Amino acid sequence: TNPGTKQVLKLIAPTIMGMAAYQLNDVVSTAIASRSGVGIVSSLQYSLRLQELILGIFAVSIGTVILPDLSGLAQNKKWEEFNKMLSQAMKIIALITIPITFYSLIYGENLIILVYKNNQFTDESVRLTLQAFQFHIAGLFFIALNRIISPAFYAQSDAKSPTIAGIIGFAFNILFAFILVIPMKGAGIALALSLASFINTIALLVFMKKGKNIDVNSVVKSTLLYAIKMIILSLIALVPIYLLKPIFLEIFQGKSRFISQGIPVVLSAIIFAIVGIFLLIITKDSLVKSIGGKVKSKINR
Repeated sequence: TNPGTKQVLKLIAPTIMGMAAYQLNDVVSTAIASRSGVGIVSSLQYSLRLQELILGIFAVSIGTVILPDLSGLAQNKKWEEFNKMLSQAMKIIALITIPITFYSLIYGENLIILVYKNNQFTDESVRLTLQAFQFHIAGLFFIALNRIISPAFYAQSDAKSPTIAGIIGFAFNILFAFILVIPMKGAGIALALSLASFINTIALLVFMKKGKNIDVNSVVKSTLLYAIKMIILSLIALVPIYLLKPIFLEIFQGKSRFISQGIPVVLSAIIFAIVGIFLLIITKDSLVKSIGGKVKSKINR
């Protein structure tokens, strides 16, 4: 009978549906994949596990952390600070997911071999998983972005909008999967999920614009510009690891997969990160300045 409990129960159902849209898409994709050929279902699941590892570490964590703060700002009607926090969270997602996406496109096969390859997981298994992974990882930014935008609605006690957006994305996923599975098989189903995630993001932003509290144009513009910047910097940072990749693989060739694949993956990731951080510093990146300032303040304390 408690009013707060009633409010929580009222919000639970649509919130679960909204947050579960990605998983529902996965269920439908699996059902369609089961009729598209041998090994397709398994390759999609292996591919998704790699992608969800990244999502779980970064996107879900950030979304969980900012929700209480966004809720407090919304309750106190501090919309300027609300917009700033949302914009910064979306930029952080771009900072993390876009470089990871480009790195994964170069080293996707090596990651799959490193994590999965054994006597049962053959070269054909690697090939099928890689085909799916390349299209799954292409949608990483939008999937992660959805995990950040949805809490902005929940913070305003609006569970309906992200639920509808999730249903729209779900419907498009089914449509795209049925269309693309014929010419592309597993890769088509993976692409359908990424396209549906993009449409889900668009739907969330459209619903957000209908409200009067969030400056959607400003948030989207700043995020888009930052994403373009991250694409350019990621492409520059890719050059050395692209050139060094065959050298690393040749040096450690013939060893166990943990050495022949693991060491090149780790070395390349370190070089990629160092070059990326250097580029962020010389371009005087605002997020790097902000993070650096917070670190310095904690050290001084």
